[in-house]
This record gives sequence, structure tokens and C-alpha cells, in this order.
Amino acid sequence: MTRNMQLRLALTTIVCAASFYVSYRHILEVALSTGNTLDAAIVYPITIDALILVSALTLIASTGVSKMAKLWATAGRAFGFGATVYCNLAASHFTSVMGAIVNMIPAVALIITVELLVYGWKATPATRPVAARRPAAKKAPAAKAKAAPVKLAVVK
Repeated sequence: MTRNMQLRLALTTIVCAASFYVSYRHILEVALSTGNTLDAAIVYPITIDALILVSALTLIASTGVSKMAKLWATAGRAFGFGATVYCNLAASHFTSVMGAIVNMIPAVALIITVELLVYGWKATPATRPVAARRPAAKKAPAAKAKAAPVKLAVVK
């Protein structure tokens, strides 16, 4: 892993952790305000954010995941995005547009950084070692094989 990749991963992780914390507090506040007990409210944010993470990891899996699982992962990711944005927005109590925008920032930042962390694990042309990016040497064209003559048998 190059120094640039390490720095990018570290910064993305810091932003992800900070936005998770703020988003967690917002979702906890919303869960408590809707009558949930403290123990139930504590796991709401984890449930929503874990759904986003598990769904994203399922979508990037190259083997061992059925089409139906990928379909559910797509639905889970969309639901998780909607739930985290809504709960962060609801924590603003809709008192002002500015409050709503400020409260949505952690949710959007969390979504983007989780996606960057998950999809950053997959090797892309920009993150592969230099040797792996070099094009393969061209092979000489294979000599064309001559077809053997076909002998037909005469049936009487």
C-alpha cells in the first residue's frame, strides 16, 4: 500500500468516524423522542449504518452472492440511505432550513465515506501497483493450421 493510499484511507476513516458519531447522536435523539426505550434507541443508529455497510459489501462481492442477494443489498442500501438522512433531518425539528441542512451534513458525509471505504478496498487501475498496470506484451499471431483433406467414403 502506497503512502498516498494510506493517507487517503486514514483521512476517509477519520471523516467516517466523526460523521458516524454525529449521525449516531441525531438518530438516537429521534429514536428517544418517538417513545423508544434507551436500550432500543441505542441500537437504532447501529442498525441503520450496519445495513448500509453490509449492503455495500454484498454488492462488491465478486463471488458467492446470488442475484437475489444483490437485489436485496441494493434495496437495503437505498433504505439505509433514506433512513439515515431522514433521522438526521428529523433531529433538526424542522425549525429552519439552515438547521435541516446542517443536520443532514453528517448523514451525507457518512454515506459518502462508507462508500469510499468499501469501494476503495477493491483494486482499481489507480490503486494497483505500477507493474500490474503495464499492458501485457503482445503475443505473435499463431500460425494458421492447414486443414487436412477430408476423405469421403463411398457407400454402395
